[in-house]
Amino acid sequence: MKIAIVAPPYIKIPPDGYGGIETVAHQLTEGLIRRGHNVTLFTIGESRSSAEMYWVFEREQRAKLSDEPSSFLNTAMTQTLASYLEIARRRDFDIVHDHTWKEGLASAHFLDMPVAHTIHSPLDEENRKFYRLFINSREIHFVSISKFQQKCLPGLNYAANVYNAIELEHFPFSEEKEDFLLWLGRFNEEKAPHLACEAAKILQKKLILIGKLREEKEKEYFDEKVKPYLNDKIKYIGELAEERKKYFMSAQAFLNPIQWDEPFGLVLIEAMACGTPVVSFKRGSIPEIVKDGVTGFVVDTFDDFLSSIKRVNELNPRKLREYVSSNFSSEAMVNGYERVYRNILGQNS
Repeated sequence: MKIAIVAPPYIKIPPDGYGGIETVAHQLTEGLIRRGHNVTLFTIGESRSSAEMYWVFEREQRAKLSDEPSSFLNTAMTQTLASYLEIARRRDFDIVHDHTWKEGLASAHFLDMPVAHTIHSPLDEENRKFYRLFINSREIHFVSISKFQQKCLPGLNYAANVYNAIELEHFPFSEEKEDFLLWLGRFNEEKAPHLACEAAKILQKKLILIGKLREEKEKEYFDEKVKPYLNDKIKYIGELAEERKKYFMSAQAFLNPIQWDEPFGLVLIEAMACGTPVVSFKRGSIPEIVKDGVTGFVVDTFDDFLSSIKRVNELNPRKLREYVSSNFSSEAMVNGYERVYRNILGQNS
């Protein structure tokens, strides 16, 4: 198959640190090429890929993520519309796989070519208003990244559910754990690192915080809600790329005290792949990702969150690794998307 993969312009592929969509797009592109497919990746110029690449912006547009809405929208539309105009000009792709957001759907709606769109964003009320515009559309085939997403908005033209994945061989495994807890993510109320800090404080445990701290809102949240907790036991060590994996491997537990309905949570499978159990609130897709009592604990209350942290040594790290290998490997994800493409193109006979 000849496949166009359209990605956002904010973070290069593969990302150096934070970048869930970009990680997925990279694994998928490379996996499809290894299977003999012809892939063109629509990304930014500094990305690295085995695929042919097309871009408008040479460098990452990260700063636009916290810029004025008009500037953010202009960047998104310029990259994505240019990509779709190029796809329409070539007219030789079998299928387009869109990993962008509303700008991609708006562009794809006018393309006379099969399009698969992975829903990477949460289907909250605001986003549902937009996605409902496509309820009766059969031109665009939607792919959810959790079954929870499909429950949020039934009626879309869903082609399948395909879980995000990691390249397991890039995540070191260890049964030996050190005496510290780990939190990693974006600094905001939804990811709630302040609750991880509060738990560590109550339990008198060491806590390592790793995450992106670039946007003004992230800095404001960090200064107000996280910084007061920092001391010799609770430490923020920056936004790490490869180095974060040694913390995944060594931590006693990964804390995920989210306060929103997470559509997936790539960081959870990264932790479990390293043999580190996850303790998380029961929100969104979490019960699909974390096997309660086997790969971690899924809880409803903060008191349960605290008591579950005390129990993580009961879990077998090897079972965590096996669970990720069986359910969230790159091979499984590429298999899933290959089936999606073939189903859309009627090639499964």
